[in-house]
Amino acid sequence: MKRLNKFKPAFWNHRDISGGHFHTAFNFQRKWKLIVLITSFMALSPLFVMTLVDFSLTRRVIEDEVKAGMSKILNLTAASISFSSDLEKTARDYIDLLNSGDNNDTFVINENGTLLTTSFYYGKPGTINALNTSPFKGQTGIVESVTPDKKSVIAGYARINNSPFILVQVKSKQWLTDLWFKPRLTMVWYLAASIVLILLSIMGMATYLVGRIHSADQKRIEVLHHAGYTNKLASIGRLASGVAHEVNNPLAIINQKTGLMVDLLTLKEGSSPDLRMVPLANDVLDAVTRCGTITRRLLDFARHMESSIQLVDLGAVIKQTLAFLEKEAQRRGITISVDNKTLIPGFECDRGSLQQIFLNLFNNAFAAMENGGQLTIRVKFKKKEKVTITVSDNGSGISEDDIHNIFEPFYSSKNDNWGSGHGLSITYGLVKEMGGDIMVKSQLEKGTSFTLLLPVTPEKKLKVNRDSDPDEGLNE
Repeated sequence: MKRLNKFKPAFWNHRDISGGHFHTAFNFQRKWKLIVLITSFMALSPLFVMTLVDFSLTRRVIEDEVKAGMSKILNLTAASISFSSDLEKTARDYIDLLNSGDNNDTFVINENGTLLTTSFYYGKPGTINALNTSPFKGQTGIVESVTPDKKSVIAGYARINNSPFILVQVKSKQWLTDLWFKPRLTMVWYLAASIVLILLSIMGMATYLVGRIHSADQKRIEVLHHAGYTNKLASIGRLASGVAHEVNNPLAIINQKTGLMVDLLTLKEGSSPDLRMVPLANDVLDAVTRCGTITRRLLDFARHMESSIQLVDLGAVIKQTLAFLEKEAQRRGITISVDNKTLIPGFECDRGSLQQIFLNLFNNAFAAMENGGQLTIRVKFKKKEKVTITVSDNGSGISEDDIHNIFEPFYSSKNDNWGSGHGLSITYGLVKEMGGDIMVKSQLEKGTSFTLLLPVTPEKKLKVNRDSDPDEGLNE
């Protein structure tokens, strides 16, 4: 079954993961079957009709020719016998001559059906009522009959002039059938081969057409999904920027007032301040510093949402993205290991897209791991034009049934309470926009590994910004 699955087109097991009433409208497997069924019917129906007509006409023509030939030979033979002086001897000579042919049983009977000569089907001379002569109405004719051993035959008769005798020739209907059917058997094989070729051609064309429709539909869904998600991220970025600015203002006031309180407590002469006040004020200042770091991260993340190709410090971007998950990692006891010993000179990409890729992959890894998990990030630079980044976890893993669908929009293998299927589809689209590739390996209950293959210099630069500081917004 696994080998057969390799031959299935991409749309065969397609599920309409967008849900809703569009499921029936985008059932590509059913569309393929309808195309094959209707096209096969239209293509093969005339072929079958023509074959049946040919068989019928051929059978009728050959049977008519055989019957006409029998009547002609019997008429000539009967006439020759009637003009002979020695009728009995002449009849025997002609019978021997006629019986020398293929499948011929020629004999003479009287009006009562008694045999006067030997018959292969009806017996020896003198056999009474060997053949029923009641159907013999005219001078000559062809009738169908049944032999004593229940074989269907065609009997041709001709009355001998000036005598009470009838010359009869019998041929097997099976021989007559073989006469027209066997030559047509070769045509049946050609017909079968033609049907197979036609069906293969129809299925191949249907697969190609439906595959193109499926590919176009998937691209349409991805573009719409990506556009909507990008707008959503831009809105979130603007909201985060506004919130950060609004929070920074009261933080600045708290920082200023608390610093003034510390100065008043420590610099006032002739007074002994409460020893608990200064540490408490310093704690407030530390909290303000921490809040300021968070707002700077939000501002930096929002600032890089617009597409911009620039020189990027890959390690700094990984560090900045991990900072968003630092507290959760501490709370859940997740160990994060970053192997980034290789210097990557001149690495250019869209910083915001790279942040989004890492954030999606890291979030997925955290979601897949239980408390106490291990997240490993490795950066390699073996080739001058490619950077390899591997994000591995020891979480629950992905099943074989799901791993082929994880990059589809709206697809999620998580439970119904969370997970909208946005992350990996957006990640896939962003990686492809950079001119890179993303691969995944996973085993259930052992973990998952995503491998990013990114070019050092993108082929298409949206906006070169070489003067920007790669570490901007990272100083804490």
